[in-house]
Amino acid sequence: MTRWLREPLVHFVVAGAILFGAFALFRDDVPNDNDSRTIVVDRRALLTFLQYRANAFEAETFGNALDSMSDAEIQELIDAYVDEEILYRQALEYRLETSDNIIRQRMVQKMSFVLTDVAAAGQAADRAALEAYFRENIEAYAVAPWVTFTHVFFDAGRRGEAGARDAALAAQRELNADAVQFNDGAAFGDRFPYDRNYVERTFEFVAGHFGYDFVTALGSLEPSASAWQGPIRSAYGEHLVMLTRNVDRAYPTLDEVRSNVERDFLNEQTSAALAGMTRAIRDGYRIEVGEIRSPQGQ
Repeated sequence: MTRWLREPLVHFVVAGAILFGAFALFRDDVPNDNDSRTIVVDRRALLTFLQYRANAFEAETFGNALDSMSDAEIQELIDAYVDEEILYRQALEYRLETSDNIIRQRMVQKMSFVLTDVAAAGQAADRAALEAYFRENIEAYAVAPWVTFTHVFFDAGRRGEAGARDAALAAQRELNADAVQFNDGAAFGDRFPYDRNYVERTFEFVAGHFGYDFVTALGSLEPSASAWQGPIRSAYGEHLVMLTRNVDRAYPTLDEVRSNVERDFLNEQTSAALAGMTRAIRDGYRIEVGEIRSPQGQ
């Protein structure tokens, strides 16, 4: 039964039924030969008009607003609705929609929305399917390696390269001798252009501040919550670092990221179903391809 529901042809039939039902529901909005000169203005029409004009769809709010209007305001609203409806019907009569690319794109978009809703309605995510999808796409949910560290910076631009390194080595002896803690290093060194503390930051983030050579050296250190290590050179100068965490690439369990996996799985399944429905519809058309290139381009 489940396999039958996922067949593209079934989706196409369901889509046709929905489209037919939508047409039956809304066809009063499209004038025909018998009522093209009759405009019915009622509460439903004005509420719809108000909501689309405000691009906010809150029937109760706009119903209360409509009820609070004075007679003059209601008449003004009726006149605005009638003017728009007249122009809309006149445009249909002149078939202006067939030559307007913006309208064409809007109609294509609305049709795509309808088909997408139909495709999504036929999807389900059972545990076995999710597990298979998760295994196939595990890298998409992996947690990138990250580090937590603080640093004391010595500016090579101000001190010179040799001066920055000498100052860093001297400060290292002092910091370790005095057992200076993670959050107390700010009292030492020079002002750094970026952050002082980096907590659970990816190597890519750190490289954006210090450069990849710094990241390579940082990754080779053993974490310690008491030792100031280095100096490590960056594009700006020398750094003493206290590296407290260095976490390798991690892979979560399905239960830990289930909501994300289910969302991605259903999106992929919906896209596949939509593609199948589109192909089924396309099979009902004859495609004729004329001359594409200009004679000069050949």
